[in-house]
Amino acid sequence: MAGGPPDPDLRAVTGALVAAGARFVVIGGFAVIAHRHVRATEDVDLLIPDGERDDARCLEGLGALEARRLDTGRSVASTDLVGREHLRACTRGGLVDLVREGAPPLDFASVSEGALRADLGDGEFRVAGLAALVAFKRLAGRARDRQDLEALAEEHGELPMLPLPGLDRGP
Repeated sequence: MAGGPPDPDLRAVTGALVAAGARFVVIGGFAVIAHRHVRATEDVDLLIPDGERDDARCLEGLGALEARRLDTGRSVASTDLVGREHLRACTRGGLVDLVREGAPPLDFASVSEGALRADLGDGEFRVAGLAALVAFKRLAGRARDRQDLEALAEEHGELPMLPLPGLDRGP
């Protein structure tokens, strides 16, 4: 992928992962867009569950996308994903960030349960619901995330606030 990664192609990425039988939830910029705030995004961010079978299926999907590690340029291998919190790869579908599930309420089961269902023509997948998306944005706390939260509040009114361990005080 000389000259930099291609623009992010949500359909290519989700199609390859759906074909591999991978479980994932779209988070990040494309989830913001799904919640009616259209903005540019540089990558496809995916929340993935923790588990050997899920890792194998994600790796199969990444292989179909000709994924290479962004930092080294070498093909993505199982050691790049298994037991790791995060993987950033350059693919023919653009940059892909795989983020390992966290503790509740940002565990895979909770986020998946509250997710929207989407299908771009290659099979159904999930996109983070508003409550989980807001939680991810609050946790990340970057300038872009704060801007997204402001735009989402303009669109939706008061945003749902899931209590986040380590960020919010307990009762």
